[in-house]
Amino acid sequence: MGSATVIATAFALILLMITAYFLVAAVLTTTEIVAYAQQERLDKQEERMRTSININATSVQAPSILYTEIKNDGSAVISDFKYWDVYTGDNTGSPPVHYQIGDNTGEWNISSITPDMLNPGQLDPQEIMNISIKYPDTRPGWVKIATPNGVFASSYVE
Repeated sequence: MGSATVIATAFALILLMITAYFLVAAVLTTTEIVAYAQQERLDKQEERMRTSININATSVQAPSILYTEIKNDGSAVISDFKYWDVYTGDNTGSPPVHYQIGDNTGEWNISSITPDMLNPGQLDPQEIMNISIKYPDTRPGWVKIATPNGVFASSYVE
């Protein structure tokens, strides 16, 4: 009877140690995931703080095409243009019109980036990007452009 108690106690201690091992592993994994998420959030906030765009000029030079000049005033390189949001609106209170990147009516595309020398195809600090927005109907009264990290600029159309 004495040896059965010793064996049961040893078995209980082994189960307790295994449970403690799994709990510690779960806590360490959770801590690592939370720390990674916090660091990623801080990196995104830092990138957003370093991002700034400005609409230098707008003009309607061709029928149904709005040309917009955007300057990267920040210190971050901006890309991922397919995730940019471009909106126009008129002054009648109609809902804004959203445009995706493309060459058709109701879409916008990049005409040029100058002086596109450092990172070709990306908007580096102090570079200027010219875009054309092919609006479907009414001439826009304003334009708003937002980057993927939420930084935006807006301007009235001249």
